[in-house]
Amino acid sequence: MDRDEERAGRREEGAKEDHLREDREEYLRGREGGRDEEELRVQRTEEELRAGTREREAGEVRVRKNVRTDREQISVPTRHEEVSVERVPVEGREALEAEIGEDEVTMPVTEDEVVVEKRPVVKEEIRVRKDAVQDEEVVEEDVLREEVDVEDATATRGRRGAGETAQSAQPEGRAEEKRPDREETGREEAGRGEDFIEKAKRKLQGQ
Repeated sequence: MDRDEERAGRREEGAKEDHLREDREEYLRGREGGRDEEELRVQRTEEELRAGTREREAGEVRVRKNVRTDREQISVPTRHEEVSVERVPVEGREALEAEIGEDEVTMPVTEDEVVVEKRPVVKEEIRVRKDAVQDEEVVEEDVLREEVDVEDATATRGRRGAGETAQSAQPEGRAEEKRPDREETGREEAGRGEDFIEKAKRKLQGQ
């Protein structure tokens, strides 16, 4: 177990060293690439709203059958036999001795008995069907959008920042001072020299 743990520790240390080496190489490559490039690139991103659909269960339809007991009445025609007894007197006929004695005669009497039979009969069919309906729904959501402002704060003479006018470069509350050109300065100096020569001539003539 000690050897296995030692091997596992060595493997972890080797993996860490490889990871640090890769990070160092990637950092150096980034610095070299930054030296070669003389422009700054800034990406402006914004969220774009996209909407799709996915199917979800909106509910279910249950069809349940319950059994209830109702009492119905139906009329059934029946027939039955009734017995009637009639005594008819007989005269003038002699009875034989053999006919005298006890005897019993039976005669069946019938009637209709109502027999009730119940059997299931289909009376109705319930059909449940699903139809796909095309609809349109409007959704509203907040999205993030980046805005980039560029501010030129350089103080180099002879050029101004992009989009900056000469009037905006002057401080507020002070009028723009107009500097004389070289040609105007030369003319003023030449005029001064001529005045000095004329004064010198007048002095000599006065003597």
